[in-house]
Amino acid sequence: MKTSVSEGFFEVFARKNSADALQHVGSVKAPNPEVAIARAWYVYDEHRWLEMCLVPLDAVIAVTERNRSVKIKPI
Repeated sequence: MKTSVSEGFFEVFARKNSADALQHVGSVKAPNPEVAIARAWYVYDEHRWLEMCLVPLDAVIAVTERNRSVKIKPI
């Protein structure tokens, strides 16, 4: 019997050198952080990043105008 694995989205941030700010470079879908790391390095390898960081989409807090509701959607 095949077991279904639930995947989640991870937002990917990176910088090319220590003087740069982290910039959002995209997102990946993965079942866990270890797979997300591998997928992020594979998908976003067009630059020689000094550092790459991943944040689970569920951990992102949307900051919006007062009394305005926004739902963050994965790409």
